[in-house]
Amino acid sequence: MMHRRHLLAGAVAGLGGIGLAGNAVYQEFRPKLLLSVMNFHDQPHSLTVQLVRRGADEWSEGLAWMEYIDIEAQPEDGDVPRLDFPAVAPARPYIVHIEARSNNIGDREFTYLPDCSGYDSPTPGLYIVISTEGEIKLKGTGCSDDSLWY
Repeated sequence: MMHRRHLLAGAVAGLGGIGLAGNAVYQEFRPKLLLSVMNFHDQPHSLTVQLVRRGADEWSEGLAWMEYIDIEAQPEDGDVPRLDFPAVAPARPYIVHIEARSNNIGDREFTYLPDCSGYDSPTPGLYIVISTEGEIKLKGTGCSDDSLWY
């Protein structure tokens, strides 16, 4: 004989399992973030770039992506050096921590919110730009408040 309590506990466990499976599918089909680094400065730079999930209690559990990046100087009569890192992490809000390991241009921290609608390109992008003055700037797609993806 099944008691109402057992039936209710089984139903709650079943719904929890469906929720976890649905979240895994949702995360897998979330657009991936393209990260690009461009250097307009006349000196080469070395950076450490970290994408950390917002709201994480500890850095180790929130770290989604980290890379050590060396980018050459802007030549006088040439193309802007650009490094592309496709599909670095799911497109979602991140704290972007950029540590300059060369030429004393300072560390920066930004909040990134992806935009998954309203642009011609379906790929959310995050662009780290080192200006001609040697300042680190973050550019990228913004995010609409009603975005399905976060």
